[in-house]
Amino acid sequence: MLRLGLCTLVVSCLWTTFVKNLWKDGSGLAFDDAGDPTAYFWVHLLLAVTSFVLGTVIGVLGLRGVRAARRAGA
Repeated sequence: MLRLGLCTLVVSCLWTTFVKNLWKDGSGLAFDDAGDPTAYFWVHLLLAVTSFVLGTVIGVLGLRGVRAARRAGA
């Protein structure tokens, strides 16, 4: 479970970098001509936030499980 959480956190860091690059995008995918965010931007922002939250939750659960297993074995 801890490995899954760490992998998910790594992926969420990649999503964070993607969102930063998306924010600076000038090709018209992320923002329309008026400068307003497009659906593409909102969908990918939601994916990044969801990935980060899931990675954090799974990582915390895995860490708590490892600590509990160590205490039970001691």
